[in-house]
Amino acid sequence: MSRVTPRLAIPLALMLAGCPGDDPDPGSSDSSGTDPSGADSSGTDSSGGVDTTGDPSGDPTAGPTAGPDASGEELYGQLCSPCHGPNGVGTTLGYELQHPVREFSTWVVRNGRPGDEFENSSMSAYGTNVVSDTSLEEIWDYLDAQPQPTTGEGLYLDYCANCHGVDATGGVVGKDISDKTFADSLERVREGAGLSDPGARMFYMPAFDTDVVSDQELQLLIDHVATL
Repeated sequence: MSRVTPRLAIPLALMLAGCPGDDPDPGSSDSSGTDPSGADSSGTDSSGGVDTTGDPSGDPTAGPTAGPDASGEELYGQLCSPCHGPNGVGTTLGYELQHPVREFSTWVVRNGRPGDEFENSSMSAYGTNVVSDTSLEEIWDYLDAQPQPTTGEGLYLDYCANCHGVDATGGVVGKDISDKTFADSLERVREGAGLSDPGARMFYMPAFDTDVVSDQELQLLIDHVATL
């Protein structure tokens, strides 16, 4: 299995919240997609730090347009960093996006999401006229190239918090994992659930192979949850 993007939370990962203010014209259909990520863990990066440098102006497409040969980093800087911070570490306006699960993250971009987790914040749907499928893959590649967290807290925030909340008591998906042991978690983490419908946040969870989250990293993650 190739290493993907939201980790558990998506997360991610994904874990994609938008900016407050006027919504950009997405050039796409419905922007009322279901809320795909987790509780009030805004602004927390994969190492447990907080970045509050998000741009509150609201429209990530209002600035200079990245050229046709723009790199994933440049595309991310234009379209995502105003809310999600440098390198996808997250801000008070949007979740950490490092190591996103691509199928789910793409679904969020194309369908939008409400801003329940972030006050006065929502994300519109972005059509291919704003960001193409190819450009999205370049953004995901850039975010996936960020360093793997080395602590249980960092791993949890990267892979789990966007859906289950920073305290692991349920988040927006309502699935409390605060009392789960390694044995309880291993099968679900490796096999996932509801894989055919990334929009069904109450039932969907991506599978994470050992090349994404090793058994040792999963144990660190579980040990961290036990301290919450």
